[in-house]
Amino acid sequence: MTVFKQKTTKGETKDYHYRFMSNGKNYQGVCKGCTLKKAALEYEKNIKAKVKELSQQKSVKALIDNFRQDMTGGSDILIADACELSLKKPRHKQLTEKPIKLKRSCWRDFTEYMQSKYPDITKLADVRKCHAEEYIQLLRTSGRFNKQVASKLKKYSKGKPTTYKRTGNLSNRTCNSYHQELSEVCGKMYDDAGMIENPFARIPKLKNETESREAFTEKELKLIGKKADGFVKAIFLIGVTTALRKGDICTLEWKEVNLKTDLITRKTLKTGRIVEIPIMAPLRSFLLEQYDQTNHSKYVLPNHAEMYLNNPSGITWKVKTFLESIGIKTTKKVDGRDRAISIKDVHSLRHTFCYYAGVYGIPFLIVKDIVGHASPLMTELYQKHAENSIKREKLMKMPDFLGMSANTGQPLLEAEPERTQLKELADSADINKIKQAIELLMI
Repeated sequence: MTVFKQKTTKGETKDYHYRFMSNGKNYQGVCKGCTLKKAALEYEKNIKAKVKELSQQKSVKALIDNFRQDMTGGSDILIADACELSLKKPRHKQLTEKPIKLKRSCWRDFTEYMQSKYPDITKLADVRKCHAEEYIQLLRTSGRFNKQVASKLKKYSKGKPTTYKRTGNLSNRTCNSYHQELSEVCGKMYDDAGMIENPFARIPKLKNETESREAFTEKELKLIGKKADGFVKAIFLIGVTTALRKGDICTLEWKEVNLKTDLITRKTLKTGRIVEIPIMAPLRSFLLEQYDQTNHSKYVLPNHAEMYLNNPSGITWKVKTFLESIGIKTTKKVDGRDRAISIKDVHSLRHTFCYYAGVYGIPFLIVKDIVGHASPLMTELYQKHAENSIKREKLMKMPDFLGMSANTGQPLLEAEPERTQLKELADSADINKIKQAIELLMI
């Protein structure tokens, strides 16, 4: 054994150094913290033992398996425990109940998959990219591994929970959501579990090919106003004039409504962003009537709040059932999806607000501030609902500043409505609309 103190221009070093040969290879270094020769000899002995053990490993896998904790400083963490441990890690903002349930559900399905397909792999650090790829591919081709779902009972139901089997594929967006949740758990536990890699991190995500909800047309809104009962009408009136989401409409509180300044100030449930929304005249009239009836309550719509807090899907069901009853289609089939997707529901009111705000020229930044979008791209997406024919209709209402129409020689505002409509149909070259117009003329 050879340990020594290095000589320098200022004298000998404080710590001892070691130097030895093993299997024809030289090893040397500092015996950290060893100022006494006896401690240095013990340090060198331990280094030699490690070198000998490393040299006996027959493969990279054996090297990783046997020395992972030495190399990473991690400990054994079971796959089944990883999600709960990750939820205890500090975050930028506190998670609410809904995202926590999603994370647990995603991780539980992956855990069950690993237990079924790879029962010998129980530690998180032993999960490899090949396992992650197999599971992600399963999600994309046939959905979740565990397709049994326990039905939820309503608060006052006397029945017993039942189970049913999931059918159909998941959307690209849902697959990417699962992928993200799994990757996040591994990322949070990366150091603690002594992982060599995050197995989900380098798997490419699918392109989000989402079908956006549609805005309600003026004709549909007028029909809804005539046919809706008080429960549904309240949702539409608040939603279309404020762009609030379903949860924020139903749980809007009187302390957030200022009828003196005509301003609603609300911290949104989904993002936690504070939005300030001017109260339009129709909404103000409704709120004044509602105040006389519900000012004793915390909520502007106490019945809606009770249903939302106990059964939020019940709100959507009531609205969609009503819309279907008056002939407004709420879903449509999409290629590659077994289930129809929702195109018109409560959330469509946000799209409706953004669309008409764009049509009537409300500045983009004002709309973005009201709806509380973190990304300008989301507001822009909502405002893309306008069809060219409707845009043209609104633009035709602008004055002819030069006083004459280039095509007819007549003042634009004096043009016959029928002539204007016919020109719009000709410009749009939509043969179906032209046929419909002819049929109407024949009546």
